[in-house]
Amino acid sequence: MLKLVLPTPQYLDSVITAIAEYKAHPSPFDIHCINKMIDTQKDNFKTYFQDIENKRQGIDLPEGHVPNTTLWLIENEKYIGSFDIRHKLNDYLIKNGGHIAYQIIPSERKKGYVKAGLKLTLDYARKNLNIEKALLTCNYDNTASYKAMISVMQEWGGEEISPSFIDGHQEHRVWINTQPK
Repeated sequence: MLKLVLPTPQYLDSVITAIAEYKAHPSPFDIHCINKMIDTQKDNFKTYFQDIENKRQGIDLPEGHVPNTTLWLIENEKYIGSFDIRHKLNDYLIKNGGHIAYQIIPSERKKGYVKAGLKLTLDYARKNLNIEKALLTCNYDNTASYKAMISVMQEWGGEEISPSFIDGHQEHRVWINTQPK
């Protein structure tokens, strides 16, 4: 059964296997939280769990950062990927990043996990963070992510808005309702 969970040591063996996959098959689209997981693996994740809880609570956030909830996508007790929900947007996130960021382990890509995970994440955002519409962005060259975002938007409702140009690259931007039509 596919589910989203707050990160917990219960899934660490699976996460460590996933980290090895990320290292062996890096993608230019892997996001910061993968690097954070790799870095904190060295200290057995002691700082990782505290760091993500602090971000969720909005404690000791760096300048320009907003509270953020990290969720792990789990199927049959196996880590499949991570979904991060920013609780609110600032000027930068409206152009690049949006509310939700995600990554799926290399061996599980192109199997529908992004779409399924997005739906679960949108539901979580509505129920737990009172977000009615979520902004998602992706690099203009990330065709797979763009197709998944558009597919969920068409099913749940929303709109694609003008791309943004930031840090030397173009970003697709899509608003998606957090409740199906």
